Amino acid sequence: MKNTTIRTAARRGVTLAAVSMAGLALSATAANAATSTSTWDALAQCESGGNWATNTGNGYTGGLQFSASTWAAYGGTGSAADASREQQIAVAEQVQAAQGWGAWPSCASKLGLSGGATAVAPQSAPVQSVPVQSVPVTQAPVTQLPAAPVVESVPQHAAPVALSGDTYTLEPGDTLITAADKLGIEGGWQSLADANLDTIANPDMVFAGQVLQLPA
Repeated sequence: MKNTTIRTAARRGVTLAAVSMAGLALSATAANAATSTSTWDALAQCESGGNWATNTGNGYTGGLQFSASTWAAYGGTGSAADASREQQIAVAEQVQAAQGWGAWPSCASKLGLSGGATAVAPQSAPVQSVPVQSVPVTQAPVTQLPAAPVVESVPQHAAPVALSGDTYTLEPGDTLITAADKLGIEGGWQSLADANLDTIANPDMVFAGQVLQLPA
């Protein structure tokens, strides 16, 4: 009888202890949830003035100012501005777990929120190294090709051109083509360029005020 009474009391003690522990765990969870909700409200107040339905057209929507890509990547559908406060907080928790409070750098700094991502990436199984057998490589003989013949460049307009003694000063917007057409030079701009080989290195690069010798 005495032993039975002791065992019964022991069972009651264990039961009460289990109930007490469960109550403490629920209380801690509720406290964390309240703190988390308060934190998200404070962050939304900083980001959007606490307007969970805001959409100003700046590319960020909702109370926590999600970009469209971030919202979709972390489980959001449609626009964050159309989602409820609870839905936005649920997506924000995913973002914070992956990116840390740095996802909201300015406001997180103002509110004293710090810390990196809390999500733990799955560990990959160790990769067993496989011994690689070395295989001798036989180098193919290199056949030397005959050197290509050297082609001497020949200037296209190197022939001497007789000069008339007259000159023309290029005006703004002039090119050799327009100047040759304007002056009616036989042989066109090529003849005009050949008459000025000493001063024109590139026929495409002439400038207003440049004095050209005119061919005869």
